[in-house]
Amino acid sequence: MQERPATGSDPDWRPAVWLRSLLVAPPAPWPVGRSVRAAVTVAGPLLAGALTDHLLVGMWIAMGALLLAAGERDDAYRTRFRQIAVTTPLAATAYLLGFLSSAPHALVVVVMAALAFGAGVLSGYSHLLSVGTMQALLIAALALGLPVTAPYWPAACWFLVGAALYALLLGCEVLSDRRRPQRQALVDLLTALADLARARAVDAADLTGVRSRAVAALDAFHSRALVQRGRAFGPTPDYDRAATVVRAADQLLARLLAEDCDPGGAAATATRLDECVVAVLRHRRPTPSRAASGTLVRLAMLEAAIWGAAAAPGAAPAAGWSRPAPPGPVLLLTATRLGVCTGLAYLAFYLLPVHHGYWIPLTVALVMKPDLGSVFARATLRSLGTVAGAVVAVLVAALAPAGPVAACVVVAVFAAVLPWAIGRSYLWQVLVLTPLVMILIDVVVPHDRVVELGVDRIVATVLGGVIVVVAGYLVWPSARHVHVARSFAATLTALADYAGEVAGGAGPDAVAATRRDVYRRLSDTRAALQRTLAEPPPAGAEAWSWIPVVAAAERVADRITGASATRSAAPDVPASAELRALAADLRDPGAARCRTAGAERIPVASVHGADSPDPAIRELADEIAHLRSMLVPDPGSRRLGSSVDAPRHEGEPS
Repeated sequence: MQERPATGSDPDWRPAVWLRSLLVAPPAPWPVGRSVRAAVTVAGPLLAGALTDHLLVGMWIAMGALLLAAGERDDAYRTRFRQIAVTTPLAATAYLLGFLSSAPHALVVVVMAALAFGAGVLSGYSHLLSVGTMQALLIAALALGLPVTAPYWPAACWFLVGAALYALLLGCEVLSDRRRPQRQALVDLLTALADLARARAVDAADLTGVRSRAVAALDAFHSRALVQRGRAFGPTPDYDRAATVVRAADQLLARLLAEDCDPGGAAATATRLDECVVAVLRHRRPTPSRAASGTLVRLAMLEAAIWGAAAAPGAAPAAGWSRPAPPGPVLLLTATRLGVCTGLAYLAFYLLPVHHGYWIPLTVALVMKPDLGSVFARATLRSLGTVAGAVVAVLVAALAPAGPVAACVVVAVFAAVLPWAIGRSYLWQVLVLTPLVMILIDVVVPHDRVVELGVDRIVATVLGGVIVVVAGYLVWPSARHVHVARSFAATLTALADYAGEVAGGAGPDAVAATRRDVYRRLSDTRAALQRTLAEPPPAGAEAWSWIPVVAAAERVADRITGASATRSAAPDVPASAELRALAADLRDPGAARCRTAGAERIPVASVHGADSPDPAIRELADEIAHLRSMLVPDPGSRRLGSSVDAPRHEGEPS
């Protein structure tokens, strides 16, 4: 997919078309469980505080639940609990930054800018750290801006109570709701593969129906994982595991469709797949299998992807440990932009005569978090949503009865709507969250009426948006133009060099330098993609298409590292010719562009190393084949990965 310049003659880039694309909100189902949980945990403590004359305590408990409700997505339950366990302590600790209130303003500006830079760097490594650091920046802004927060440590403790209450209700949902969409998608995939294996076992003449169902089930499983990855706030191990399952299933599918597929092996595969379906439904590991060769080896690799390496005979050593690479220049640049904008936001907070000016750094934190998507798009949507939300808050305050109990009822209604609004779009999320927070503050600080709060919130949000657009977007040319296709071609060149050096027995220093370069390029590409996801078409749509491609390239790098570790342990073993062939496959001119979303994807069988006795080589061969299945030829390129055509890496001089 060629990059397109933004020109005034291009209708896709006209302001009216861009804004309409930005405002599109797809329909979203009503998440009943999340809605009820948000209403009870946010409004319940506030109501209890109103009835017992401890409104401030009720608000801090409600705030702990509100941040979790605003950050929860339809992930696996174990992922949600892990998010609570990691993000809540980070956010609670940020309350203690309120002690900086008595420090010189210049020191606060420097400290918060440095903390924002560190948050930006950490966000590139983990989805959980991304959510946690974002919440910490938000809580820090509240602690520094609201005098009622002092003495700070009690507020942090009550915040933890709110998170614990939210986790308790989430646990009740786990016990009462037996639906597991992720598990059902995996069952559908295994069932479709079993049907295809049975058809090959009886040598059916027409495989059209079962083949289509198998491909559809594989794509549906991957699409679900891809949507969850796109909605996440950073890299997620859940998507990496799902992508590994997709790769293994893709290779099993290709083996079952091969002309030389053995009917006996296909029958044994169908039986084993039925056992795997039962194991998934019962949430347990199947009995170990003894795969000999061919299709059953591919099935064993699929089982290893689902349940862990223990299910695969002769599994290669894990390579995930090999990614302690330092942050690349793109990640450092986005973190720098976040730090600069945060420092400017706190400077504006202290210098400008704006009531509730802490909303300026709060807006910057929400918009500028580098892994949350397009800075310009989020700034635009946040400004529009804040204005609309403030108008809604004023109307509700004028129509609703006076008193804290009535305000708690209104808070419950907005909290119940929030999960649905999050599913629609960022604009709807801001539109609902703005009046919710304004009414919360109005209840606790009664002398600040909602009308005044609305005006202050709009002014502070606009100021924060101006800081973001100017200091975080317009003055950085690289923030406005992301060339994924060109940088990815250079990444494939680096991958091929990495595999070639491992195969050729290069020295450990040379291999380590090339490995660092590969992971740096992959880190930069992932960071660029994450920022582009929220852009309007065509940039945003292209970014979504590139997510699985970049994830597949990361797994290829991990497998090469695994092969490198194997050879480091046995330096006398000669470099495999199969590994040299696989290095050449990465330079094949048949894969140059990301396949578009609507294009048909055909599984590609491994050619070199498919039946290697070395599990590291075999897994690497499958990963490369899966990567090639997601790429299409580029008529304009002469040779993929050619040093002649290798583009300049983003940030490199001409």
